[in-house]
Amino acid sequence: MKNYKMNFMELQVTTSLCLVFLLRMLGVFSVLPILSKYALLLNDSNKFLVGISIGIYGFSQVIFQIPFGFLSDKFSKKKIIILGLLMFFIGSIISSVTYSIWGLIIGRAIQGSAAISGVSMALLSDLIRKKNHVKAISAIGVSFAISFLISIVCGPLVVQVFNFSSIFWFASIFCIFCIFIIFKMIPNYSKKISTNDLSFFCKKRIKYIFSAKFFKFYLNIFFLHFILTMNFLFIPRFFELFGLAFDYHWIVYLINILISFFVLFLMFFCVRNQFFLKYVVEISIFFIFFSSITFLLSIFFKNHLFFLILALQIFFISFNFLEVILPANLSQKACLDYKGSIMSIYSTSQFLGIFFGGVLNGFLSNFLNIFGIFIFQIFFVFLWLIFNLFYRK
Repeated sequence: MKNYKMNFMELQVTTSLCLVFLLRMLGVFSVLPILSKYALLLNDSNKFLVGISIGIYGFSQVIFQIPFGFLSDKFSKKKIIILGLLMFFIGSIISSVTYSIWGLIIGRAIQGSAAISGVSMALLSDLIRKKNHVKAISAIGVSFAISFLISIVCGPLVVQVFNFSSIFWFASIFCIFCIFIIFKMIPNYSKKISTNDLSFFCKKRIKYIFSAKFFKFYLNIFFLHFILTMNFLFIPRFFELFGLAFDYHWIVYLINILISFFVLFLMFFCVRNQFFLKYVVEISIFFIFFSSITFLLSIFFKNHLFFLILALQIFFISFNFLEVILPANLSQKACLDYKGSIMSIYSTSQFLGIFFGGVLNGFLSNFLNIFGIFIFQIFFVFLWLIFNLFYRK
């Protein structure tokens, strides 16, 4: 019988990279619940620039994700990851000491230039046997989702106990821990590859990584993080408008997180329905569409807090499920030779969604009221759902 269990080295590498993803993304996501409120208090700030400060992180990721992947092919992936973490550390320090919205934008841009997600996935593929790739990539997806859930609870609490800049101080401390983990826990690995393998723009590589079976994954992760960023630019304001003081936001987030984990556990271990497994992405998108409509209902029913919390709960469950299942399925479909490039494009699409979600929300806020923005979001998610249904054909 074949042994499909991870050996000690594989467990060590997977656990270490999961921890690096978790700590780094804590520094990224923890600002989402509070940035739309506190960034407006900075010098020269307005709603559009606040949207830029959120989205600029994703834009920097888009610019640097593929170049970091190229560098990792020519040099040690471990060294490139450490270089990226040092850049994230510098960006966090700049964001923590600034009193201007422009300083925050610059700091967030430098944070985003630490585009190590694709490199980390490629390193994972190098160090983990092929038969265990899906397990390792799924673990990364889970750590990504957990970091998001912890962040939205801890972000408001940290600001409540300390101040707004402390979010970035904690991010810089987490970054130091990540560098230590990479340096000590990840073994050195070098793989000889031909010159042709280094050429990203060769016809064979382009044709494969942008084929239809992968392009759907790129668009789905783009749409998912586009909606995530748009939601968290107005959800904190909605809670306060509906009568929930900012100091109690974390309680709602925590309850939503616990319920989300419980439902996610049931979905992974109890659901065996073939129709669900075949249309799992489309079903999850439908529930995100339903959550957007429920957000709108919270306005119609005299700003009812119940509908807002219900919508947030439905969104959390759907988001977390897609955040785990998409990279796991993508890794399973991709061939080993091009897996690093495919995961880099996937990460680029992910952060491109963050950028456009933040910028577009800030732009629309100058022309539309919150009702109009909700209508736009519902229409956008509807197009996302239709795209997936027709893409199968």
